[in-house]
Amino acid sequence: MLVDTFKASLDPSLFKLYRKYLYSRHKATSELSQAEVVHEVAKEKLAKMADKFWKNESYFDPGPQLEVKVAGHTLKSPVGMAAGFDKDCEMLAPTSYVFGYLNPGSVLLNARAGNPQRRVAVDDERQALINAQGYPHKGLDNTVKNLRRFVQSPRGRAKVLLNFSGITETYTEDAVLDACREIIEQTSPYVDFGFEENRASPNTDFNKKLQTPEFTKKMIDLMNSHVPKHLIKASKIVPYSSLPPTDDERRDRLKSIKVFYENGGQAVVIGNTRPVDTSKDKLTKDFVRPVAGESGRPLFPYMLRMVQDVHKEFPDLAIIACGGIWDGNDAWQAIQKGATLVQLYTALTFKGFGVVRELHDTLKERLGRETLQGLLEKRT
Repeated sequence: MLVDTFKASLDPSLFKLYRKYLYSRHKATSELSQAEVVHEVAKEKLAKMADKFWKNESYFDPGPQLEVKVAGHTLKSPVGMAAGFDKDCEMLAPTSYVFGYLNPGSVLLNARAGNPQRRVAVDDERQALINAQGYPHKGLDNTVKNLRRFVQSPRGRAKVLLNFSGITETYTEDAVLDACREIIEQTSPYVDFGFEENRASPNTDFNKKLQTPEFTKKMIDLMNSHVPKHLIKASKIVPYSSLPPTDDERRDRLKSIKVFYENGGQAVVIGNTRPVDTSKDKLTKDFVRPVAGESGRPLFPYMLRMVQDVHKEFPDLAIIACGGIWDGNDAWQAIQKGATLVQLYTALTFKGFGVVRELHDTLKERLGRETLQGLLEKRT
């Protein structure tokens, strides 16, 4: 099958066929699930297409109507690529021509294989991914090398919001903070938007012990001391596990956000994975871990409710909506509920990069003659 990979990446209908072709050709290995193998193949092809995305940059440029300002930073678009899609900063060059900002990571201090097979399942019927990867990463040295190459090469206007985790093989709070400090210090020369700390993954048990207001205070204190003043400080927040959320769950989420915000945090990212029991789904019954993170379309109502609750409580806090956004109408709903920016991951794996153009077109249509920045200023 001869496929123009670049054209397939822009046209959702063609991408659907191309995706089917990739899954028919590439199977799981002893280390990676089929979805991960396909993702690695797609990454290799994408990395070689930076020049094509540069030549077609105007296709993804929404013009001044969708420019948005966040804590002194102007982004060409509110649409970003979510963390997890480019864990090791290997696809920054081509994607920098597509998005308003990039959210690579989670970056770790040391290389980590993650959890054993099986660990990723694709639910085509529900348009979802179920992930129990456990922070696979090639390590900080590799990330710094890729970031340095990116800033020294031709690139688009997308800025970098680096997602990082302090998880190491030593499961203590001090080890986490030390790892985070090292990551920030080594990557900050190459980051031009900000840093996003991540304790939200349900695939690492120790994260649960870090999701407290007390540790949140330690994390924002660390970020205040080491993140350069011109860069934003963001925190990834675990989404609700049920709808409507219990009073305790809602109170716990807002309490940690309050600590982060009142001590200098400028943005929160609503996490795009909701914990699910792997034993209750035929697609995940062979997973080693009992809990995995579900992302994709089913997450949208959970994300939307949390955006609404956070915005009501902290109207001046920048909210990045991530989780289940599938098209421009979803993005518009998130902005109406209080989001400043939106992010995509699962939609990209099902529909390709053409979905970004559709989001831009829909948002501009909904705005009419108004600018997005004007709408946000009126809203707050």
